[in-house]
Amino acid sequence: MQPVFVLPNLLKVYKALIWVTLYAAALHFFDNVYFFFQYPEPAWLTREIVALLWIPIALMAHRAVDLIYTGKIEYSFAVIHGFVLANWISLGHYLFACPQEVLTRINIAIFIQTSMASILFIMTLWLQFTRYPKSLPYAKRAWLRNIVMYVVLIIILESILPSDFHDWWYTWLIPSNPH
Repeated sequence: MQPVFVLPNLLKVYKALIWVTLYAAALHFFDNVYFFFQYPEPAWLTREIVALLWIPIALMAHRAVDLIYTGKIEYSFAVIHGFVLANWISLGHYLFACPQEVLTRINIAIFIQTSMASILFIMTLWLQFTRYPKSLPYAKRAWLRNIVMYVVLIIILESILPSDFHDWWYTWLIPSNPH
């Protein structure tokens, strides 16, 4: 049940932000499918898999908006957290090439998608902390389940068909030798 103190306009903005984030993801996904060989990808990823990965992302956005329309906004947050994480996974392209080696068009598509997902994430957290604090434990569980799912899946896929990771992103972890 929707609390009285949530302004209808705020929920309209929230739903619009979900749709805009989905459209930003579509921009990146369709570009990735069409120009697949221009993208840095793991060895196990194919054009067809990228196209299929679009389906759960679109379904998550639709489900979250449906939950909002039916007055179950507190349940939509867990779906949105999964949706945000699925959008942030696009940053994984940079595990296989540094941003300077990636085409500008691709960097822009990834930036738009992940930026919109970040704005949606901030608004979701704001709504949860200010209007629906009882929904926060569900978000924590959603993040934990999703991260574990991605890690296990990637470990399995990488063990079957290992990728060539670019070292630009972890060189800062290795202390440089001053000598």
